[in-house]
Amino acid sequence: MAQRSWSDLPRDLTDRIFRRHLNIRRIDPKDLARCSLVCTTWRRVIADIWGKNLSLLSSASGLINKRVLAEYQNFQRDPPEGCRVRIVDSLFHWEGIMIGPQSSPYAGGVFLLDIHFSDQHPFKAPKVTFQTKVYHPNIDQQGRLCLETSWCPATTISHVLLVIYARFNDPDPDDPIDLEIANIYKTQRIQFEEKARAWTKKFATASQISAIDWTDWS
Repeated sequence: MAQRSWSDLPRDLTDRIFRRHLNIRRIDPKDLARCSLVCTTWRRVIADIWGKNLSLLSSASGLINKRVLAEYQNFQRDPPEGCRVRIVDSLFHWEGIMIGPQSSPYAGGVFLLDIHFSDQHPFKAPKVTFQTKVYHPNIDQQGRLCLETSWCPATTISHVLLVIYARFNDPDPDDPIDLEIANIYKTQRIQFEEKARAWTKKFATASQISAIDWTDWS
């Protein structure tokens, strides 16, 4: 039987549960804030009952902010190999740099990443997108990756970037985003590596490096 989650509960049932707790005043504000992070449906139910502008709901955002802030601080203390990040315009929007491993076809490349955290973090995977073109079976032509299937609330962005970095050396052609590149990787490895090096040289080296203000990444 397929597994079900709390977010699968019907809206009317969720509504009755929270209204009952409201009437008997047994729900703790911190627990309520955590409940509003479970899914969009729960957040809307809670907002309908308690009001969209109540501090209880801002407490939920506060919990998310603390988690994202803690991840940022931990990242800066112990950054994954070949990776750096900085905050762009809010705590939920980061920019990253990834340096291609010397043992890979991406050696010498400097790859820019855009990182967006959801307002449901950590219950929803962040969006990580390569802003630099990469020839790779697990990255599509728009720089997107698929993180949802491997994401869980205990996962950190440091772990995510570490996994992405490892994919430079060890692509997974059996779980590809770009089927054509995956097929070339499997059947014509030399051609794959030549094209990966050519893309790295064209899109991720001299012009990319010169355009970066490295003082921002110290």
